[in-house]
Amino acid sequence: MLVKVLNSVEWNQVYLVWRNYYEQRGHAIAFQTFFHPNNFFAPDSDTACIPLKLGKTVTDEYMVVMSLQIYKQLAQHFTRQFPDAPLPPSLDELTIHKCEVIEAFTAITDTVLSKYKTKAKKLNKQHERMRKAKEEAALAKRLVEEGKYVFIAIDLEAYERDHSIILEIGWSIFDSCTRRFMDQHYLIDTYQHLINETFVDDQKLKFNYGTSVWCSLKQALEELKKDFTWAVERDGGFVLVGHGLTSDLKYLRQQKFMWPTADGGETKDVDNSACVAILNTDTIYGASINDLHNPPSLGKTLDNLGVETWDLHNAGNDAHYTMLLLLILLGYENK
Repeated sequence: MLVKVLNSVEWNQVYLVWRNYYEQRGHAIAFQTFFHPNNFFAPDSDTACIPLKLGKTVTDEYMVVMSLQIYKQLAQHFTRQFPDAPLPPSLDELTIHKCEVIEAFTAITDTVLSKYKTKAKKLNKQHERMRKAKEEAALAKRLVEEGKYVFIAIDLEAYERDHSIILEIGWSIFDSCTRRFMDQHYLIDTYQHLINETFVDDQKLKFNYGTSVWCSLKQALEELKKDFTWAVERDGGFVLVGHGLTSDLKYLRQQKFMWPTADGGETKDVDNSACVAILNTDTIYGASINDLHNPPSLGKTLDNLGVETWDLHNAGNDAHYTMLLLLILLGYENK
């Protein structure tokens, strides 16, 4: 497909450079009159229906641009309307971008122009999210290759009718130093009578990677903390893994879970703990397919990768599959 590339200047920069230029020279009124939407987009004005482009620069930045020819015509229109004002800034005072044309449009109103400026801003946010997601994937791969830390994937299963109630806690440990695995699953005895069955299947008694332990929530959290602390004492830090980790971290904050710090202390804020990195498998998967929109569930993600699962929605199994997913995404599942 032929890609159209255009030497151009950004609309926003043109506006700001002109504004500063004419304010400094005592002709702010001329600038304001020229660019006022009621004048600029008036059907009988010289600037009506100005042809613009939504473009992408060589650095993947999206912006509303005009060609150099259109800029020169714009400057001529201004000079005709305000002959007593200084000539508009030359192209030497602007940044010329080589842009791939994403979409050409005619700015018939200020609303149309604003629509495309908003679209450019949205695309830039999406691009930045993808850049960070790919950085996270690269970081994950580097950490596994270095073999310095313990990776701990966590999953908490809440009661479907009251998410403040934690029914299960599961975590899966991958020791990148020894390449050994261990899985843990704790069931909260206080809520033994509560069952998830309306929105998800009840799988809490179907842990497939070890022995489930019934205990209090306090004891389960203490056991979880012990494994984090062990990793910190041995390696100086740990790597936290999760799929849709935001909700799990929220549950832990609600329970006032204390994360170990590198100096032997503890903190309620995982960002201030000895956590070396937080790896979200939903984000890393999105980076692998270049699509971060509506990340699929753990089960759907594994299904997309051709991985069969058994008894999901058990916290221990989900933690195990989350760790497996991470290693698959990084190409290490068979190493």
